[in-house]
Amino acid sequence: MGRDKISELPDEVLCHILSFVPAKYVVRTSVLSTRWKSIWASVPILDFEFENIPIVWRDENQPDPDGFRWEAEDLSDHVGFLAFVDRVLYFRGLSDIKKLRLHCYCRVEDASRIDGWIRSAFSHNVVELDLCVQAHYDEYIEEPPLELPRCVFTCKTLVVLKLMSNFITYAPPTSGCCFPSLKSLDVRVDFPENDSMEKLFSCCPVLEDLSIKATVPDHNRQNFKVSAPELKRLRMTFFSFINGAEDFEYDISVNAPKLEYFNIKQDYLSHYTFENLKSLAKGSVDLYCHIGKTQVGFSERATALLEAFSNVKYLFISAHYVEDGCLPAFNHLTELKLVLYDCYHWDLLTELLKKSPNLQSLVVEHKEDKECIEERGDVLNSADRWRTPESVPICLISHLKTITIRGLKIYPHEQKVLKYLMKNGKVLDKMTIYAKNGAYKDFIPRRASRT
Repeated sequence: MGRDKISELPDEVLCHILSFVPAKYVVRTSVLSTRWKSIWASVPILDFEFENIPIVWRDENQPDPDGFRWEAEDLSDHVGFLAFVDRVLYFRGLSDIKKLRLHCYCRVEDASRIDGWIRSAFSHNVVELDLCVQAHYDEYIEEPPLELPRCVFTCKTLVVLKLMSNFITYAPPTSGCCFPSLKSLDVRVDFPENDSMEKLFSCCPVLEDLSIKATVPDHNRQNFKVSAPELKRLRMTFFSFINGAEDFEYDISVNAPKLEYFNIKQDYLSHYTFENLKSLAKGSVDLYCHIGKTQVGFSERATALLEAFSNVKYLFISAHYVEDGCLPAFNHLTELKLVLYDCYHWDLLTELLKKSPNLQSLVVEHKEDKECIEERGDVLNSADRWRTPESVPICLISHLKTITIRGLKIYPHEQKVLKYLMKNGKVLDKMTIYAKNGAYKDFIPRRASRT
């Protein structure tokens, strides 16, 4: 019989190999031989996942849509999962946990158990926590059943934190230092409490990377306050839950002197306060909702939002509508990607060219939207959807070298734009056009040779 060379490897090497394997398979290695019996208890990365929704969310008193009533034994997999996680953490010993990934659906009555798992991870000096826990609970329960333990906020070893849960609140303690070593925070919140979002993102002294995804209700005003002296990358995505409110209100304030990249995606705009964004070099603005332009105060809010990006060198804008007067001067902008929809005149492109005198690279993408098409109708076939500028933008004369157009349908106004760009791009090296049917064409402008 050949030698078992894998079993001869040092413990730390075996633990490293097993750290890439889900926990349920890691534990099974204990039956391979005496050599493997306790290796699993020292693996630095623990990955637990249970996503059997129908079993966990069943109502013992109600049949499913097909008339079948779940029996008690149908919960055995879920109960087995809970017991398995208990066992792995109980036999952990003194070895540290580098990363704990827990993705599961559960019952509200499991809250205390999950609280114990979180505390166990922090007692083992966890460095990265990826927590995605969803539960089905009575919609009339006023408060989520579990608060994130205080040890999460005060831990000195925690560097990366990902949180997504519909029954765990994230409010930090009101006093004392929070997240002393945290550098990356990724949070998903649905219907947050009034002041929790103001506290959570303003108590991270060394945070460098922050991602926020939030569903915001219209019945109480939220304040998303980000104040982080070391923050370099910020991503914010907001979904508005509106139930008839005409003037939807929530606030976003950002104070980040070292911020280099800012990505914001919204359906309805908020009130904005931006401070110390002089380091911002790359930005992305996605106003993805077709009816968002009907919001009260849309123009004023759009102006405040776009002003934050006035110093960037690279900018992505996707919008159903932005008025000309909302745009600041983009004097440092060299690369622009613009996404337009059927509901929009291409005049935004003209205004951006005027406002970006040093632009070198331009990408314009046309995207379809069913709501846009229903609104505009036959207007799409009118050349009047784009007005020829009264004067040629400076960037076309002196800086713009490459242009890419994607999703082109060759509408009359699109043809009009293309001809104008080709004619007036004095330093244009290349224009590439991708039609909606997948065909593409490169155009190399002919210029008189220089003497």
